[in-house]
Amino acid sequence: MTRGAWTQGARLEAAAVRVERQLHRHGVADARRFAVRTEARAIVVAILGFAVGLAGGAVGFWGRAVPVWEGASVGAAGIAVTASVTLAAAAVSYRLAWRDPRQAWLQGVTRSRRAWMTAALAISLAGVFGMLQWMLFHAASLIWPGAAVDTLTATMIVALVAGCSGYTAFTLAAHVTATRLVLLLFAVVATGFTVSVVTTRDDTWYQLNFSELGGRGGATAAVFNATLILAGGVTALLALYLLTSLEAWARTEPRVTRARSLIVYGVFLVLAACFIGAALVPVTFSQVGHNIFAIGMAVVFGALLLGLRWVLPCLPRAMLVLAVAVATGILFSASLFWVGYYTLATHEMVCAGLVVGWLLLFTRTLAAAERADSAAATEASPAEQADS
Repeated sequence: MTRGAWTQGARLEAAAVRVERQLHRHGVADARRFAVRTEARAIVVAILGFAVGLAGGAVGFWGRAVPVWEGASVGAAGIAVTASVTLAAAAVSYRLAWRDPRQAWLQGVTRSRRAWMTAALAISLAGVFGMLQWMLFHAASLIWPGAAVDTLTATMIVALVAGCSGYTAFTLAAHVTATRLVLLLFAVVATGFTVSVVTTRDDTWYQLNFSELGGRGGATAAVFNATLILAGGVTALLALYLLTSLEAWARTEPRVTRARSLIVYGVFLVLAACFIGAALVPVTFSQVGHNIFAIGMAVVFGALLLGLRWVLPCLPRAMLVLAVAVATGILFSASLFWVGYYTLATHEMVCAGLVVGWLLLFTRTLAAAERADSAAATEASPAEQADS
């Protein structure tokens, strides 16, 4: 190659690098602008939520003393307004999320898939916020039994709850990640099971397992089974985010093949189906059918943990060792149940803690590895050009 030709090629490559860096700077600037706009919109949503709560409270509570709990109370209004405002705010915010350069992949999602993604996120957040309000107002009724407040106080409580819920839901839905979905999954299960435990009339359920809460009928079973369905929706959404993250990592890591990404995607879709199946087939309807979904969930997840070194061998060694340790912990807990030391409910709580902890570390490790490899590839480009 002649000197002139080499110089021309080097100039073209240097120009390409400058363009890429400029685009990166523009992307960072756009991401910051999106964050600022999201904050401004969240404030507007909070004001609108406050206004809705104010108007609804004034109409519903006008001219009377309002009980904190029981009947047409502050608690009932707070739960209804919180769930409604959260549902609307989260849906609108998530529909705007594609404008964030960090979430530009959402533009390529089909309309039907985007609809169920939005529904899964918004309904789950509304369920969590609604159950949190239920717990807060129920606790208030236990501390101050029979308490009642005047119209202005009741209205302001509902308005403040609506404003805070709208702001929080809008900001959370604006930037969804796999790690945040794991936290949302934990919040759904924790709040739903807590409400189910508090409302049950069977004081001996813990001697059996959590599934007993979903087979007793009434409000307890409705909340428990709805929680499992919401958990299934969040898990399906998590599966899609993990697939997207793995596909992005595959651009710089050749060991992350399409087949391996689809294995992880398929595992989490099966887990989502098991959640929903366990809700649709309660223990009182079919013990065998319910156990197929419950045990199937444990088997599939355990297989992922034990096979992680072959599914994603590019993960850090510490993460692979942790997967085996978590699988061992689950098996050890199961052995304590089999010998009668643990009840099944205790075993389920131990397993839930281990699984959520591992999922949090897995998603964070996956995101960190993806960012590290992308940064290394970007830094390698100027060095390669200098060597040439």
